[in-house]
Amino acid sequence: MTHFSEDEAMDALSSYVKDVTDQEVKVLLLKLKNEIRKEDVTWEQIREILAEIKSKDGSALKDIIPFLVY
Repeated sequence: MTHFSEDEAMDALSSYVKDVTDQEVKVLLLKLKNEIRKEDVTWEQIREILAEIKSKDGSALKDIIPFLVY
């Protein structure tokens, strides 16, 4: 598994989001990206967004996991 610094992980996630063509998935990914930048975000908030991404496109979730566990 590739290891990222926090900045590299956010850059990689941003790059991934730019290439997503499904607008619903893109919106969810942008929402996730914005939420994880917040200092007071809870795991429950993140989990809900991840579950939505999984329900829309399970492969997108698999693709972004390395960016989230840097």
